[in-house]
Amino acid sequence: MQQNSFSKNDYNCPMYKTMGMMKAIVKFYDNCFRIITDNSKSDRKVSMGYIETTLSDVIYELTQMKFKRPDEPEQEVRKYFDDFHETIDNKFRDLAYM
Repeated sequence: MQQNSFSKNDYNCPMYKTMGMMKAIVKFYDNCFRIITDNSKSDRKVSMGYIETTLSDVIYELTQMKFKRPDEPEQEVRKYFDDFHETIDNKFRDLAYM
């Protein structure tokens, strides 16, 4: 992760925002690893290319989460990340049953 002190979105990054972003990245990685590994021996294999195509909205959101303003209320930022973490899990759950 990289921080830009001249950006209004990035001049400061509270710990709860940093933790929310890291949890989202790790959650995405863990889900990718799990679904690729679990399906490696099945007839219907899931590749990273398939995940990138199918979950492009999640990948886009991963690239945009750093733009959450650091001056937003803590509860609002925490709710955003809690909802995003749940979305990641739900999208991968849906992907597993496709």
